[in-house]
Amino acid sequence: MKIGIYCTVSKDELKLALATLNFAGLSDYVFKIAVLITEVRPEMPKKLTEKITVYSQDFGAGYNLAVATGGYDQIAARNFLIEKLNVTEVDWLMMHDADDLYDPDYYRYISEQCGMADAVTCSCFSLRPGPEICVPMGKARSIKGRTLYDPHTRIWKKNLGLKYEKSVGIEKIFANHSRHCGVKFSEHMNIFSTDGLYHFHLHGLLNKRHSKKISTYSSHNCILPESIGCFLKKNNWLFSSS
Repeated sequence: MKIGIYCTVSKDELKLALATLNFAGLSDYVFKIAVLITEVRPEMPKKLTEKITVYSQDFGAGYNLAVATGGYDQIAARNFLIEKLNVTEVDWLMMHDADDLYDPDYYRYISEQCGMADAVTCSCFSLRPGPEICVPMGKARSIKGRTLYDPHTRIWKKNLGLKYEKSVGIEKIFANHSRHCGVKFSEHMNIFSTDGLYHFHLHGLLNKRHSKKISTYSSHNCILPESIGCFLKKNNWLFSSS
């Protein structure tokens, strides 16, 4: 089964996104990758590789402003890319942030073992200098007999027709109602879960806004997948100035 990945980025994040997405594109199970630069004037799509196409569209900038006054409309941006992938031959839609990195075995697992699933949930681990695998305190969850850490459901079947929506009550917390948007999975959907070591966040290596919080995470005593270690060594220039 074919996987389609979508990723919305600012201009400043594009370099990092293309590094992680090119890594994803090495998998034979990843069929299409749609990237959207979200705060620039519309331009013609640019096909960078057989798999990667970059779109440009102005969906506003910043979460500190309401969408109506020029803030970033994450809901509209993500749904824009979903529409682009909906007209391709992909079977799965997968959300990818610029600083997400997946072991290629995850794409194989999805394609070969999850044919009966509607969506798949996996742990989300953070990386900090070392590299060291770590997890936030209090986010271990028992799901169908498996222990997952900070579980995320980032991939689902295209034929479900899911779109991003505003999170309930978000406007009471933030000026920008598109923050923390998501899709709704109904109770009857068949959601697989895996406790495999597949999904890693790189923001702890980039000195981004969450780095201080990540420094307090619990160390997770397991071996970093070889593919992830190789990516970090090959692309150490991404982190050298962070």
